Amino acid sequence: MNPAPASGAAVPYLETTRREYARRYTAGLTVEAADDGVAVLHGACPRCGCAFGYTHTDRVFRSPRRRPRPAHVPVLCECDGEHPGRPPEEKGCGAYWNVVVERR
Repeated sequence: MNPAPASGAAVPYLETTRREYARRYTAGLTVEAADDGVAVLHGACPRCGCAFGYTHTDRVFRSPRRRPRPAHVPVLCECDGEHPGRPPEEKGCGAYWNVVVERR
């Protein structure tokens, strides 16, 4: 994925969220169904602008409930861009938000 946006200065690492992050992220989002119950979300971070892929699975344990339902997915920026102040064990710029993924 793109390591950094073309805007210039690196965005410093900060664990933060804003209401508009989900709307901005989903505006350019593509979803790839990788397997039953697994989706890879491809988009750009609404805070730093870096592109990344985010893998989501809607089931950890097998459940008797089989009908499709929306999944509220917490998304974290996992870009490879340079973000000053980022702890060595972390990825991304620190931004996070929630999106709804519906199975069809």
